[in-house]
Amino acid sequence: MKGISYEEIRGKKTLIRGDVGKGKTKLLGRLLFEAARSEESSSITVIDMAPGERSAEGRKVGGRLPAPPLQFARHIAPARIAAPRLEGATSGEVVRLAKENATAIEPCLAQYISSPTPVLFMNDLTIYLQHGKAELLREAIALAKTFVGTAYWGDFFDDKGSGINAMERLRLGKLIDLFDVVIDL
Repeated sequence: MKGISYEEIRGKKTLIRGDVGKGKTKLLGRLLFEAARSEESSSITVIDMAPGERSAEGRKVGGRLPAPPLQFARHIAPARIAAPRLEGATSGEVVRLAKENATAIEPCLAQYISSPTPVLFMNDLTIYLQHGKAELLREAIALAKTFVGTAYWGDFFDDKGSGINAMERLRLGKLIDLFDVVIDL
């Protein structure tokens, strides 16, 4: 499915999910670049929820979308997003960072909901689902005619007993009925 084109998913709601380092963000960036060539720039919104790139156990983890395609779209992103499972040393710290992320992301989702565009790209929606409301995310996704988003779906991270791994999966499961296409990497 890595060879999928934007034209194949145009008008659909698509989720790209997979474990760390599988190319979710790279694929999303390519599809965004393709969308920017076929859609009017004013019709595209990008919500980037990903923390900055980090390394863990010798693997590249996370990362924001590459800059070039963003010039073609409305870009919404919090100033800082933590990587709770990597930055938090204890269960309590992991939960605190996840809660701070959700608080920082909610205004981004509200901004889109108040002024939606037909096309919505969302990078790392599971960061929000660690402590955010699945219903708010559902509302944003439902407003888009075309949606393409990435989600972590794996077992790489130790959540230090915080329960956010299970919360991500549970809340993503509550949204899965929204998607016409699910790409597992």
